[in-house]
Formats: sequence, C-alpha cells, structure tokens
Amino acid sequence: MKGILLACLIALFFTGCDRSPVEETAQELTASYETSRKAAAEASLQAIQRYIRSYRAMNGRYPGSIEELERSLGAGYDLEPYDYDPDSGSLTLR
Repeated sequence: MKGILLACLIALFFTGCDRSPVEETAQELTASYETSRKAAAEASLQAIQRYIRSYRAMNGRYPGSIEELERSLGAGYDLEPYDYDPDSGSLTLR
C-alpha cells in the first residue's frame, strides 16, 4: 500500500503543471470571450461605417461627433471601442 501511495505521489510530482485545470479552463474561456468580443466589434465596425456613409449621403455631412453618431444610430450599438473622426467620417477600432 505504501508503495502505491509513493508511486502516486511521484507521478503527481513529475506530471504536475504550473496551473491547475481550473486556471487553464478560466484562461481558455477568457481568451475565447476576447476573441468573440473582437469579432463582434469588427462586424459592428463595418455596419457603422456603412451607416456613416448613408448619413453623409442623406445629410450632406458626417455626424459632428461620436455622441451625435451614437444618438443617430439609436440603441444597440456601443461605440466605446471605437475612435471617430468627424472630419473624414472615419471610424476605427481602438
């Protein structure tokens, strides 16, 4: 019995890892969340850029600020991850 216990302890010692399985899973989930969040922001970026072009076509100018752009878009778009240049109508992901 002591031999089996000793063998298990030795095996655990040599197969031990720097992180626990819980830590590994948490890191994988965090990485997956960040990847999906970035993909969603990029997809929204394209939609908002199309909207900015449409806004200019209808109003003869680009929205004057990111706040004006946000108001005209309405609910459903979070513009926090973007930088907006009202002179060129350029929207970029931070």
